[in-house]
Amino acid sequence: MTEETKRSIFFRPQVNPFVMLFVERSGSTYLTTLLNSHPDVYAQGEKFDAMRQQGKGAREQLEWAEEVLTPPLVGRNKARGFKTKTMDILDPDGLAELMRRLQCKVIQLQRRNLVKAVVSTVNAKRLWEKSGTWNLLDEKNRLSEFAINPDVFDELLQQRIQWDDELESYVQSLHLPTLKLYYEELLTDEAGFIRRVYDFLGLKPKPAQGITLKNTKDDLRHVLLNFDDLRAKYAGTRYQAMFDEVLLPDA
Repeated sequence: MTEETKRSIFFRPQVNPFVMLFVERSGSTYLTTLLNSHPDVYAQGEKFDAMRQQGKGAREQLEWAEEVLTPPLVGRNKARGFKTKTMDILDPDGLAELMRRLQCKVIQLQRRNLVKAVVSTVNAKRLWEKSGTWNLLDEKNRLSEFAINPDVFDELLQQRIQWDDELESYVQSLHLPTLKLYYEELLTDEAGFIRRVYDFLGLKPKPAQGITLKNTKDDLRHVLLNFDDLRAKYAGTRYQAMFDEVLLPDA
């Protein structure tokens, strides 16, 4: 018997459709590639973003989403879904209606540390300019320390706060089963993080592996050339502690 014939068979009512909603630099690519390496999962990437950039409209997005989220009568997938940022959804109400009709599950990905989220965004852009990819796939492309203009940093921070608020508001409006995860949980307890996702999607634990590497060191003192200046700008605010947080001392 081949490995293919050993795979499970699932009837449509057994399949869990899901949508991963996230703010950038929250581990969505790692989680999507990890899920795709599980034999019982079909997980698509950011097609909404690509369609929007191609000039396609809301109707095309929703037609594609319905195709992905609707399982065959009999198939190989226990879970089927895709990921998207809320800003790339051209018809939020239409997608919400579709997700409710198909009884989708929602995976909500964010970061608690907004300072590191901003630094990661800037570093990802640097990586894209060097390698053409937004995620680190090869150590040879790892970048050196850099500085961020304080005004640019603050603008990105305010934008990040807005994106988080918009994501939270949209997810709450869906009234669907939701698993809320934080990037920090992935860093500190990857096994537990993955187990929660598997349980939520009704998956049996099987070997799976994400393909992306952590692009930005966790200790920002080893990342930012102007760490002290940026940190001083937020002295006395809730963001000051975010500069100091180190969850992975050896990263």
